[in-house]
This record gives sequence, structure tokens and C-alpha cells, in this order.
Amino acid sequence: MKKVIFTLFLLFFFLSPSASADTEISPTVAVSYSVQPQALLPGDIGTVTFEMQNMADGAVYVEEDDETFDMNAYLAGATLKGDGDVLSGGTSYTDVGLLGPGDSLSLTFNIKASENASAGTHYLNLEVVGGSDMSDLNYKIPVKVDDREVRLIVDNLPGIAINEICEVSVDVVNPGAGDVTGVTVIPHGEGVSIKPEELFVGTVKAGDKATANFTLNTMDSHAGLKDVYFTTDYYNGDNKHTSISSNSAIDIVERPSLIFTNLEIIRQGESYSVSGDINNFGTTQAKNIIVSIMESDSVTPLQPYASYFVGTLEEDDFSSFELSARVESGNVSSIPVMIEFRDTDNAYASITDEIPLEGSAISFSSEYSSSDTSENMPVTYWAALVLVLAVIGFVIYRSWKRSTNEEDEGEEDDELYS
Repeated sequence: MKKVIFTLFLLFFFLSPSASADTEISPTVAVSYSVQPQALLPGDIGTVTFEMQNMADGAVYVEEDDETFDMNAYLAGATLKGDGDVLSGGTSYTDVGLLGPGDSLSLTFNIKASENASAGTHYLNLEVVGGSDMSDLNYKIPVKVDDREVRLIVDNLPGIAINEICEVSVDVVNPGAGDVTGVTVIPHGEGVSIKPEELFVGTVKAGDKATANFTLNTMDSHAGLKDVYFTTDYYNGDNKHTSISSNSAIDIVERPSLIFTNLEIIRQGESYSVSGDINNFGTTQAKNIIVSIMESDSVTPLQPYASYFVGTLEEDDFSSFELSARVESGNVSSIPVMIEFRDTDNAYASITDEIPLEGSAISFSSEYSSSDTSENMPVTYWAALVLVLAVIGFVIYRSWKRSTNEEDEGEEDDELYS
């Protein structure tokens, strides 16, 4: 805050023409001041800079009517006195010296607002002692004290969250009368991950705000209430301050944001074909989704559907998928699956899940390759085979029985007519 507050007098004394025609000429001196920072918070230190400039233009000495006039301005001393709420640092200047034509000089005084300083404008007294033709001067220097600190307002922080990734916005609001600089915002979370770990905002002007965006990751969070809050460090002049947002609690529900529904499993010997829908149960977009069979000692991914590219799913959206795997052990109760995707900031994330084999509705394909053995044939196949054989046996038995009866009847007829 810099203001030109006064211009020292220009002394031109003209005598009457009937008098001796003596003329006295003195230099014109302009005075200005500046206060940094623009407004002090209670406890802040600052400076008041007092600047003087000799507005005379030309030689140091001026001849006028056979008189020689000195155009230098002499400054004997300067002192700044506080008012109780705003204290002066005790600096004073003595025997400052001459200020030649066109020259300027600056005098800086330290000030400090007391810890309990009241908000408002306080007037400090600047005393300037002049020499030669320069008179002593007293000036009131206004200094503002503003107790309004920077505030943090957290936007769209969910009260309840599942294991997902979402965006959180933090508004840095400066309600004070002066600009603040070097503003950084730092997140704090218990049992959750918030990135970046620190975000530089820069300068926030008086009466303005800036927004810091963070990514809240609860993918690996356990169920329960988690405390989340934010802090900001900033500078008012050379004074460092810290503000803290209100504490918020997030209730974590252990459930993945991407889930399977409408699963259908078809078994063909040791091979399984899994199809269904993958749903975005979260609150933000999931991009570049890939669903893959996870290989283990007993499970082997099979082409062409060892992996399936789904693409992008908006919140509350779904898409179909298909996977194939070979299960080489009868003790396997589920097929492990990995879901890979990128969040709205293109950060990589993954979810592991299990597709259950026990308790699922599994249909059996009637097509078998030549490598399938009788041990791998489903029970329904054997039941159908036994039923067919029984029917064939019954038909053969009936035919044999009918043939035997006809032969016996023929023999009885021969005996009757013999």
C-alpha cells in the first residue's frame, strides 16, 4: 500500500517592489510512504517506508537578484511512534544529511501489531526534524489491523464412501484486506489416501478465493469412520500463518466400486467360460477397464478371453464381458479375477475379486474334445447313457419275449393237429 500523502511547502517569499527586492528561494520536497504488508494480523510484524524526494531541478545553487540560494534540503532526523496496538520497532534516524536537487532517500521503520490488537485503522506518528530552511514536520501514518484469517471450505467430501476413488475440492478463501502469498494446502486423512500430499496455490488476493483439487482413494480402506481434514500455510508479508479446516468423518463401507452381476458359467471338462456384466457402483468415472483371469497353480487363463477390454464406464453404468479359464483341480471353489482401470486423473488402480464356482448355476456343454476322459464327463451324461441303455435293453427283452411266445404257440398248434 503506497500513497503520496503530502508535499512539503515551497517557500517563495517575495518582498514588495518598493522594498529591497530580496527574494528567498527554497527547494520543494515531496514525501510519500508505504506500509507492508497491506494489513497486519494480530502479532504480525511489518514495515513503514518513508520516502523523500527533492523536486528542485537544476543546479545546487541558484542566483537570483544577486542572491545565491541553496537548493539542498537538509534532514536532521526522523522518528516513528506507535499507538499501543501497533508498536514501532524503536528505529530512529539522526543527522540524515543533505538531499540534493532531484535526489531521493528512503527511511524504513519496523512495526508490530500486538497479539491482542483490535481490528481497524491505527495511526502512527511520524516526526521529521528539518534543518536550514526546512521546518519540523509531524504526520499521521495509517496502519490497518485485520483479524480475519484465511479459511478452508471443503467441498463434495462424501459422508459415506465405498472402496473407490473420488475427487475432493478445497476452497482457500481470503476474507482479509490484504493479499496472502505462498499458499499451500495439505490434506490429512486417517486410514485413507489423499493425493497429492501437498498442493501449491500461490497468491490469493484480498476478498478472493482459490480452489485446490485432491483425489481421495479409499480402495484399500477398512470399514469404519475415518477422520479427514485440511490445513493451509500462507504468508502475510513475512509472517507465516496456518489455518485448519473443520474435521470431517467419512464412513467407509468395504465394497468395491466395480462389481459383477448376471454371471453365467459354462463348463466343458476342465474349461470354464464366464460371462456377465461389470457395473460401476462408484461416484466417478472409471476409464480403460480391463478384466483378466489371474493365473495360479490351479487356474490358467485361456485364449481368446484370458482378458477382456471393457473401456470406460460412467457412474451407474455397466457393460458385458467374457472370460475363459482352465481349472486343473477339483478343489478350486472360485476363479480369481483382476479388474484394472484408471481414475479421472489417469492414475492406475486395480481390484481383485473371486467368481465362485460352488453354489453357482453352471451349465455343461455337450461338446467334448477327444482329449476329454470319462472322468471329466458330467453326471448328467452318465444318467442319460444309463437311461438309453435301459430303454434299449427293455426293447430287446420285449422282442425276445414276443418271439418266444410265438414259438410256443406254434408248437401247441402242431400237437393239436397231429
